[in-house]
Amino acid sequence: MPFDILTGPEIWRIMQPNHPLIEGVLWEGDVIMLLGSEKSGKSILGLQMAFCLTTATPFLDKYTIPAVLPVLYIQTEGKESETVERMRHMLQTIPLDETLASRIFQHFLALDDMTVVQALITGVKQMLIPPRVIIIDSLYTSMAGDLNENQAIRQFITSASELLKQLNASLVIIHHETKEQWMDGRIVDKGDRSSYGSVFLRAWVSHILYLKKHKDKSRTLTCDTQRSGKVLEKEELVLVEPEPLCFRIKGSLSPGDMKVLVVLQQAGDVGLTRDQLVARTSLSMRAVECALQQLVAEERLMKTDTRPVVYRMRTSG
Repeated sequence: MPFDILTGPEIWRIMQPNHPLIEGVLWEGDVIMLLGSEKSGKSILGLQMAFCLTTATPFLDKYTIPAVLPVLYIQTEGKESETVERMRHMLQTIPLDETLASRIFQHFLALDDMTVVQALITGVKQMLIPPRVIIIDSLYTSMAGDLNENQAIRQFITSASELLKQLNASLVIIHHETKEQWMDGRIVDKGDRSSYGSVFLRAWVSHILYLKKHKDKSRTLTCDTQRSGKVLEKEELVLVEPEPLCFRIKGSLSPGDMKVLVVLQQAGDVGLTRDQLVARTSLSMRAVECALQQLVAEERLMKTDTRPVVYRMRTSG
């Protein structure tokens, strides 16, 4: 096997420039892990990343995407119908360029099998617009081998590396953490070291984004394991659901959110319905619904159980 040995002035030659695809999150040629606790919303966050990449919409309304990129979303667990429904709900707040988006749904796809990967490479190369970013959701249903076996992980790394080399793509792996461990009556917080399986996998990836769901249903997105020091360190997130559907950074309010808050402050204890807010703010129904979902999730607003629902500012105490 020939080696590309660089000597003399050639040692400064860069084989592949490392350009950012999502500032502070993902770079060209990266393999990153999106690790999450149970029911934390890993798949939703991965889907949101895919939407943003196809339209260069800032990820989480904060992290810049320099250029639109085609994305392939490989789903190997869950229900396809649920994913399609999530996509429709997410589309209410984040645009998607369908010409740059593709997805594969197949339960238990053995991506640690080079034969399977070669077939995937062949199929992708026939696409009119091949993906620059591939998202695998999730790892444990994308391997035939045992995640705890070093040899199985080596095989997956070999196959996945060939996939990325042949397609000139970056990879996002959605993965589960281990079960909670207790010590002296407390849960041991391992952070992103809690990924399930062989440590070889954690050593291979460029960095790990850890999505943690807390008892109060809030989420944090952190990155402790990284090589460059340029990755986001911590964000507090709010999951706006079910419709529209997206993650937002807690406390980050858009001009539309602020307009809804101001109008509700003016309304006082009387409150306003959704239709009344649309009329008074001149915002679209979609913008008002998104603002209300986030503001309720952040406990800035309260809503009644009546029909139609009335929204009011939450009083202190």
